[in-house]
Amino acid sequence: MPMQCMDDDLLKFDIPEIIYGPEALSGIGHCAARLGGEKIFLVTDPGIIAAGWVDRTIRNLKREQLDYVVYDNVVSNPRDFQVNQGVQLYHQKGCDVIIAVGGGSPIDTAKGIAVLATNYGKLEEFVGCNRVMHPIPPLICAPTTAGTGADVSQFAVVLDSRRKMKLCILSRAIMPDISIIDPTLLETKPEELIAATGMDTLTHAIEAYVSSLSWPMTDPHAIHAIELVHQHLVRATKTKDAAALEGMAVACLEAGMAFSNAILGAVHALAHPLGGLYDLHHGIVNSVMLPSVVRRNLSHETDKFARMARALGVETRGMHPTEAAQQVPAQIEALIDQLGLPRHLSQLGVSADDLPTMAAMAQEDICMLTNPCTYSIGDIEAMYRDVW
Repeated sequence: MPMQCMDDDLLKFDIPEIIYGPEALSGIGHCAARLGGEKIFLVTDPGIIAAGWVDRTIRNLKREQLDYVVYDNVVSNPRDFQVNQGVQLYHQKGCDVIIAVGGGSPIDTAKGIAVLATNYGKLEEFVGCNRVMHPIPPLICAPTTAGTGADVSQFAVVLDSRRKMKLCILSRAIMPDISIIDPTLLETKPEELIAATGMDTLTHAIEAYVSSLSWPMTDPHAIHAIELVHQHLVRATKTKDAAALEGMAVACLEAGMAFSNAILGAVHALAHPLGGLYDLHHGIVNSVMLPSVVRRNLSHETDKFARMARALGVETRGMHPTEAAQQVPAQIEALIDQLGLPRHLSQLGVSADDLPTMAAMAQEDICMLTNPCTYSIGDIEAMYRDVW
């Protein structure tokens, strides 16, 4: 495997300290203090500020008598120049601990800032596996979506704004120190975002479960996350029921723990060019691509897809594993329809002329390395065309 992510045949299971529960955000100041923080660099975005979560975070920092700087120049599919601006401000203000409050975009921005704060250079120098050589500043994450799993993962994805391509950094060095998972933070999210990030969670769980690096420590978390998405995502989206939101928060956590250690697959490899070229929401493009990739992966992990069918609600008693596995794509498509999400790239404004270019980019994506089978550029383009 190029840019090897682990030594020989050794397996690993790394996660941050996890603090979970309603109102867990109230402990964020204490967490920062016990990591040695005196001046906190708080990364967020304008939507999180408007929702009131930043004010609540600041009150908790003040209670611990901690100084802070707020950096909110963050957008969906965060840009490399926003990371660069953030690290300049981090050094200028003399900060020592980084806190990210938000979804995947603020968390990935915070990770990028953390990398450059101690490793210097440019973000593209750290793309690939284990290229971050120096420890980053202490990092605390409080996710406001149940989707990305960035708060418990060793991944960071940032957009190269000049080349319009995603920079994917994979390193144990960027694992957050503490993840504070407070399900009440999900209550302020709009329906479409709960649905899209929930499909991101499902994609993480499915890809981790059939990854070539999956093992007995990652599999239980991945399959349980799939069960939880089946049980809770539609209700969380339609009603914001507290129990359903808690279920999705746990699903995101478990899927994040699974994919951080087992890595991902072809869905993410195909999604990254779409996010880079078209600035599309990551959860939406994962959702669109998932059924196409699953159909082509089925024969390579039949038994696991059969178990996945049961987790997605299929009555598989008496079915041959092959028949059971074949139910999975239709179950995913039915869920997408229930959520009211798009099923085709053309609905998102993607031009068919760009599919060959995206296929070449996807083949080189690091996530393709742990897909359960390999695909040619022609195969990848066909998967795009399946859902165009």
